[in-house]
Amino acid sequence: MEKKQKEEEEMKNLFNRLPEELTERIIANLPISSVFDCRCVCKQWNKLLKSNSFIELWNQISSRDLWFLVYHTCRIVAAYSPRSGNWNNLPLYDRCSLDSSQVLLLASSGGLLCFRNRNSDYPTLIVCNPVTSSYRILPDMPQVRYIDIVGMIAMTSSVVGGGTAGNSDSYKILVTGTSEPASSESITEVYDSRTGIWEQQCCSNQEFLQFWFEVHAIWHDGFFYCLATPLNTSQGYRLIAYDMEKRVWIDLNVKMPFGDIRCPSLLICQGKLYLAGKIVEDYLIRSICIWELNLEKSRWVKVVEMPDEVLKKIHSPHSVLIQCQGHGDLMCFSTHRGWQSIIYNFVDKTWHWLPENEICGRSKSQAMGRNNLVGLLYEPSLSARV
Repeated sequence: MEKKQKEEEEMKNLFNRLPEELTERIIANLPISSVFDCRCVCKQWNKLLKSNSFIELWNQISSRDLWFLVYHTCRIVAAYSPRSGNWNNLPLYDRCSLDSSQVLLLASSGGLLCFRNRNSDYPTLIVCNPVTSSYRILPDMPQVRYIDIVGMIAMTSSVVGGGTAGNSDSYKILVTGTSEPASSESITEVYDSRTGIWEQQCCSNQEFLQFWFEVHAIWHDGFFYCLATPLNTSQGYRLIAYDMEKRVWIDLNVKMPFGDIRCPSLLICQGKLYLAGKIVEDYLIRSICIWELNLEKSRWVKVVEMPDEVLKKIHSPHSVLIQCQGHGDLMCFSTHRGWQSIIYNFVDKTWHWLPENEICGRSKSQAMGRNNLVGLLYEPSLSARV
């Protein structure tokens, strides 16, 4: 123990003797998870990593990483990095001064996370950057009191489909909901961080905007997409989109795949829109499939079906909820029982299990609650401003 402390002290002294510019360059080349740790080394490094010079350097030379936020406990959010193949257990709530029992994670984009308060008649949204421990409580929405749809997009000098490229200069949050619980009028409001205000963009009495529960909208090529779950459940799921330029919701009239689809997820992979979900027959899970959207033919085309041996394992014991998220060539499936996750690679058409996360080793026999699954992408950033 004494030897280890001595080595750490020697290493600290070595870095203290280095020119500040060289220290900045060394740390800027580290993975973002290591930069997290560097802030805790000493006050000098913490100050250094918050400086404008370091942030500018980090933006120039760092290799950006994108994590799958898989699940959360009362203390951490478990994030998996496909690049490193490691879990990063983020003390996210402490970093953003949030009480995990009082907030719900709704959306993410460009290094920022969006939460809302739980159990309140007046929803409040909170945007935070866990890397910099900065957060902003957004002003109240003018009219929406009951949220149905939430989407978030970080705006940069170059916004690309399914995500962002470069620095997050600002962000927008879309919320669609009602002012009264029994209202048939859906109101869409958009928050712009550049102005700091909400703007009402449209009102609609379309039935497809009347939801049973909150859904997450994903951004792709100028539109927010989501699966509508209308009050008239006999109609099943419907793919709808919000045109940010025209400020209108559209029912795309896309025919859903045949069968009873449960736990559907919309994702962007390889610049395309995909649907993932499980097919249920007689209350039994028959398959988990991935479909690609063919917008010209207004239908979903099945491209992948989970192998039987994988299906049996991910549903043992019988699980109710499957969450899916995707980016690039990868799609990650997680279940709220068994603490298991598996990734599908579109390029080599293979499935591989994520390594066990040590944080859940003692809890493997217990099922997570339905709300413990996150299912969001997160790109850690030192420069994303709330």
